[in-house]
Amino acid sequence: MSSQEDIKKIERRARAMLMDKEIPPHKQELVRTLMNNRQLKPYEKFRAIIELVQTCPDKKVVLSEPEGVRPEPAKKRKVSPRAAEPRKQSSDIFAPTETSYYIDDLYREFRGPGLFRRRHLVHRNNRIGIGIRKRLVPSKHMIKVMRYLAGIQSMLAGRLVVIMMKILEDPAADDPIIFNYLRCVRRWMAEVPLLQMKYEVIKWMERPQFERELRGWVAWYFSFIQLNADMREKIIAEAERRLRSLDDFLKEELIDGEPVSYRKEKEKRNLDKEKLVYEFMMLLRSFIPLSTGQECLLSRRMKERFGINGLGELLVMIQQALVFQRRVDQDAIVAYYGIKEPFVKTAEWDYSEDFLVKVGKDRESLMKKTREAIRKELEPYETMMALLRLADEGRNILVKGVEDQWRYIDKKHYDPKVMYNENFMNFLDALLQSFRNMYLPLLDGSAVLFRDMGRQELEGAMFSLSYFEGHLDLFNRILNEMHSFRTGNPTMAIGRDEVRRAMKGQAGSGTLVDRLIRSIGDCFYLFGRELQGVYEQHRRWAAARSPGAGADQARESLKARGLDEAGERGRPIPFYDCVILEVKNGSPLTRELAGKRVMEDSLLDGVFVRMNAFAYQVAHECMSERLARDLEERKKLLERAEGAPE
Repeated sequence: MSSQEDIKKIERRARAMLMDKEIPPHKQELVRTLMNNRQLKPYEKFRAIIELVQTCPDKKVVLSEPEGVRPEPAKKRKVSPRAAEPRKQSSDIFAPTETSYYIDDLYREFRGPGLFRRRHLVHRNNRIGIGIRKRLVPSKHMIKVMRYLAGIQSMLAGRLVVIMMKILEDPAADDPIIFNYLRCVRRWMAEVPLLQMKYEVIKWMERPQFERELRGWVAWYFSFIQLNADMREKIIAEAERRLRSLDDFLKEELIDGEPVSYRKEKEKRNLDKEKLVYEFMMLLRSFIPLSTGQECLLSRRMKERFGINGLGELLVMIQQALVFQRRVDQDAIVAYYGIKEPFVKTAEWDYSEDFLVKVGKDRESLMKKTREAIRKELEPYETMMALLRLADEGRNILVKGVEDQWRYIDKKHYDPKVMYNENFMNFLDALLQSFRNMYLPLLDGSAVLFRDMGRQELEGAMFSLSYFEGHLDLFNRILNEMHSFRTGNPTMAIGRDEVRRAMKGQAGSGTLVDRLIRSIGDCFYLFGRELQGVYEQHRRWAAARSPGAGADQARESLKARGLDEAGERGRPIPFYDCVILEVKNGSPLTRELAGKRVMEDSLLDGVFVRMNAFAYQVAHECMSERLARDLEERKKLLERAEGAPE
């Protein structure tokens, strides 16, 4: 057997050669393999390395340049980004030593905390079963420190389990990332090295056994140090929020007028709960700090009890004394173990599949929830598209509106299709007048005579005067602009195709026409969106109400825009179940509404639905940019719905 002094000499010689020789890549791989081979004895390992690299040329070192001779400037050449990156040092440089050369130095350095003791006897496969090898092993004081940390870890782990269950059972929790990180913290808290062994076993252990036993504990700590600071704060904030929602930590409410003694008892209990929350959160932060030297609750307690400046310092000392057997820093430990920040799944919950199925967070449930969310998000856009496609018994709603305006009000006989293609501004003016004469009395608070299903006549209005006040002001300004335009340009005839080109910037028909048409489109889009909101609230209300209920509350005009105090239950359209008999002070065109239901039982037709469709279809004809954005969003949602797995 080679003596320890011989092993030291051979190791120093081998490491010196590794630093001084130009070693080709293929031999570097062989050297790395030999260094990581734990089955070879140290003497054999370093002897093989010397034989392998001793024939390699020495590294060239230029001490000085001859006087009077200046080297020519090197030609610039392109260097690939990958080649320009600095080479990473091999992990062999950070590998543990196989000798006992530094043991005495380490023992003297760490003698203060009393964590280690020197030992020489080891188990060997020889006649007497014992060999000699000087090394450091944990002292009983170090085991005491480990038990103290294990107690804290056990407390954190127990409460983290409850916090994670709270997250899993929350139907609103749909992002698994924070949960998965907390699960990693929980796994780390379950790491308790050495304490499952008797001290009589520990003192006989050697470097490879210590490395195997301590690797996970050390890796978790330095892994979380590399975690992004924002993510660390999100994890801590979520843990605190869930902890405070637990029954054991909910604060008791103070009631005005209660006895002083009761109030003081409540305040004392609340203070005790706050102290427990504070201690848990500060200890949790101690295990996922920003750096090893960060001041925290655990570091202060370890300093007071054991004279150790925190968990980070303890881990580095343990690695130096028991694993590397020489001085190393945090970077060397991270490089040797190849430690990176914790990897977690971002789209799946890292937990038992059976339990995930139970709480609706398994893959199939998540995909179903995603599809339902897309469909729910798509519903208003599908309603919008249905209104854009709505026809009046097979006839285009806008064409019929223009015909009725010319027949009953203007007493003219134009062909709407010809006017649409050859004089679009005249057609658009007729649309404005048609909306004004037929539907505006239903929006401006004018009195309307209704008849309900019991043939009782009722007088009222669907909307109050103030409900559409802003919309009506905008509409009246547009009417005035259209009147000024028609008066100033009585003979101008612009076809629909020319208007389209002008709106797309492909023709120079004048900015006045472009601006006027865009204003009309925006105005009718606003009418359409507001009416659709009321329409959708009515559909929710109709779906949620019990049969035969709620008729009385549908007799008052809507006064507040966007008000939905009932939440998901919605609210009804006033007089939705009635037939219009007469619009007081209406125009001849409002007679077309007589005898028609405000809302059909199918909820797909009626005067209200056609009024909503009229507004959207005018906005579409005017190429409203807002409407175009909504239709583009609908297209994207349809693509997502098609791509979602069934």
